[in-house]
Amino acid sequence: MPDRTFRFGAFEVNEASGELRKHGVKIRVQDQPFQVLVLLLEHSNEIVGREEIRAKLWPGNTFVDFDNAISSAVRKLREALNDSADNPRFIETSARRGYRFIGQVAVTPPVPPRPKPARSKAVALTAGALLILGASIWFLRPRPQPNAPQPAPVPLTAAQGWEMHPSFSPDGNQIAYAWDQTGMGNNSHIFVKLIGSGGPVQVTSGAKPDSYPAWSPDGRTLAFIRSLDHGNALYTIPPLGGSERKIAEGYFVDGSSWSPDSKFLAVADGQSSNNLPSLYLISVESGERLRLTMPPNIKEEDRDPAFSPDGRKILFTRCHETYTCGLYLLNLSPGYRPTAGPRSLSEESDRIRGAAWTSDGKEVVYSVYRQAGLGAQLMRIRLGASAPPQTLAYSGGPVVTPAIARRGNRLAYVHMLDDMDIRQIQPGKPSHRFASSTRYDGLPQYSPDGKRLAFCSARSGQIEVWVSPADGTNPVQLTNFRDTTCTPRWSPDGASLAFDRHLKRVWHVFVMASDGGASRRLTSEDSDEVIPSWSRDGKWIYYASNRTGRFEIWKAPAKGGHGTQVTRNGGWTAFESYDGQSLYYTKNLDNLDYQSGLWTRSIRGGQERLVLESVCCRTFSVMKDGIYYIPVPEPGKKASLRFYDFAADKNREVAAIDEYVREGATVSPDCKTFLVGAATQIGSNVMVVDNFR
Repeated sequence: MPDRTFRFGAFEVNEASGELRKHGVKIRVQDQPFQVLVLLLEHSNEIVGREEIRAKLWPGNTFVDFDNAISSAVRKLREALNDSADNPRFIETSARRGYRFIGQVAVTPPVPPRPKPARSKAVALTAGALLILGASIWFLRPRPQPNAPQPAPVPLTAAQGWEMHPSFSPDGNQIAYAWDQTGMGNNSHIFVKLIGSGGPVQVTSGAKPDSYPAWSPDGRTLAFIRSLDHGNALYTIPPLGGSERKIAEGYFVDGSSWSPDSKFLAVADGQSSNNLPSLYLISVESGERLRLTMPPNIKEEDRDPAFSPDGRKILFTRCHETYTCGLYLLNLSPGYRPTAGPRSLSEESDRIRGAAWTSDGKEVVYSVYRQAGLGAQLMRIRLGASAPPQTLAYSGGPVVTPAIARRGNRLAYVHMLDDMDIRQIQPGKPSHRFASSTRYDGLPQYSPDGKRLAFCSARSGQIEVWVSPADGTNPVQLTNFRDTTCTPRWSPDGASLAFDRHLKRVWHVFVMASDGGASRRLTSEDSDEVIPSWSRDGKWIYYASNRTGRFEIWKAPAKGGHGTQVTRNGGWTAFESYDGQSLYYTKNLDNLDYQSGLWTRSIRGGQERLVLESVCCRTFSVMKDGIYYIPVPEPGKKASLRFYDFAADKNREVAAIDEYVREGATVSPDCKTFLVGAATQIGSNVMVVDNFR
C-alpha cells in the first residue's frame, strides 16, 4: 500500500495505516469513506465522478445500490470532517457529476499525474494507437529543453518595517512601493527600486503618510494617495521625485489604476466619511469626475479598481461592508464610459485584498483573506472558464495586493509578517506568551470571578471560541462552526458567553452556555452585528450594528427580542460602567478598528463626552475606580498599558509593552494581571516572482 500522508487544515491522512487524525487525535472513519477521502485528496480541486468512485470501492462483479452507497460514504466522511454539503469547507458536490475536494492539500510524497479513464474498449484501442504514434513522433523529433523551474519568490529588499502596495514600471524592471521604516504603520512614503540591484530611492517625504503608488503606462508619472487631517488626496509625481501635483481630494480607499493612455485614473471614493465607496473615473488633467458604479444597497462598497490591459474593462471588488467580497467586471466603451452594469466574475465568502490582470488580459490574480484562520492566499482565475480559481501555492501566506508586470513575466505581492499571540503582562515582570499556539490567538476575556479565560484561536484550523482555566492550561474548544467566530464576552454570573459569528454574508451575535452546548442567535437583521458585551445586571447585551448605514451601539434583551439603538454619532466597542449608569464606547467611523477615542454617555440618554483621545484595538476595560487602556503609541515609541483614574481625572502608566498591540485586552478582577492580543513581529515585505506565466 502507498505510504503517503495528506495534510489539509487541522487534518492529517496516512494512507498506509488508514488513519485520519485532527491535531494528532485519531478520528474514527470507516473504510469506504476513508477510500473516498484518499481518492478526492489525490485529485484535489478536480471533479471525481461517481463512476470513478464506484470503480475504486467495488470490483466489477459487485452488485449494490451504488448511488446510495456512495452518498452514504460521502455523508459519513463529511461527518468525520465536520463538513457540510450546503456550506462546504472541504468536499463540494458537483450536481449530477461527482465530488470535488476544495481545501488546500499538502502531500508527501507528491501525487503522480492523474490518468485519464478509458470510456470504452474502442476508445481504449484508439487511445493506445494514438499513444504509440505520438511516442514514435516524440522519439524522432529533437529533445525539448528542460522545463522551466518552479517560480521562487524573493524579497525586493527584505527591509524592516512595512513595505506595501507594489506597482511595476512599464518595462517590468522597477517597482514603486510604499514603505514605513518605523514599523508603526502610520509614516509611509513612496520609494522606487530597481529589481535585483541597488538601493531604494525615496520619492515622497513629509509629515503625512503616502501610500498606493501606481505607475502610469507611459512611465512618466506615479500616482499616490496622501492622508490628510480629514480624508485624503490623490497626487502625482515623477518616478524619480520632483514637483507634486494634487489631482483631487476625497475619501479614497485602496489605490488607483491608470487608463492605458495615461489620461485617467480609476479610484474608489466614499465622497465623505459616512459614505461607502464606489468607483469614479478622474481626469488627470482637469480633476473632473465620472461616477462608474453605484452599489445596489447601502451596505455594499466597490473598491480595488484595475483597468484591463486593453482598457475595455475595469476589474473591481464589491464587498458587503468589509467581510464578504466578489470580483466584478465593468465593460467600457473606447472613451472609458460604462456600456452596461457590472457582472460577477467570482464570489468569495471572505475579504478580497487586491487583484491584478495578467499581461494578456485573460486571467486575474487576486488575494483573498480566509477568515477561517487560514490567512490570505493568492488565487488565479481565467475569464470565461468554468473551472474554479486555483491557489498559487508557491506564494505561501499570508499574502495581499498582487501586481503583475505588463512586460517581463513578473509577479509581485506583499507578504505579511505577523505572529499574533496572547501576552501576559504583570507590572515589573517581563511579558510572556500565554495559552499560545502556532496559529492566531487573540481577544482574551477573564471571567467575572477571574477563574476562567475565554479567547479566540485558529488552532483548530478556523477561528473559534476557546475556554481555559485562568492560567491558560488545558484550553477547550467551545464553538465548532464552519465560519469565523470570535469576540467572546462573559455574562455577569459567568454562566453564559456572547460572541459574534460570521454567518453567510453578515455577522450576528450568539449566546451559549460557558460550559458548551447549543448556541442561540440573538440578532437577526440583514446587517453586521458585532462585538457584544453584557449589561452589569445581565439583562441586556450591547453590540455594534451598521443597520443604519454606519456602526452604532445597539442593545437587545439577553433572553431575546428586538434591538434598540443607543448611540447616534457612531459606536463600536462598548462596556457599561461598574454601577451600570453609563456606557463607555469607541467608534469605527472610517472602518478602522485600530484607533479611536473613548466616549461616554448616560444609559438614560443625553450628550456624549470624550474621555480619552486615543484607544487602540478594543483594549479598554472599565473597572470600579477607573479605566485600563492602551493608547495608540506615537511613532518610534513603545506601547504602554495605562490607567485613567476617575477621581483624580488623571492618567498614569502601569506597564510598558514591548510587543505590537493588535487586538483585545483584559484585566484580572484583582487588577494584577493583564492579557493583551499582541505580536512579537509585525511588518511586510514586497516579494517578486520571475518567470510568472
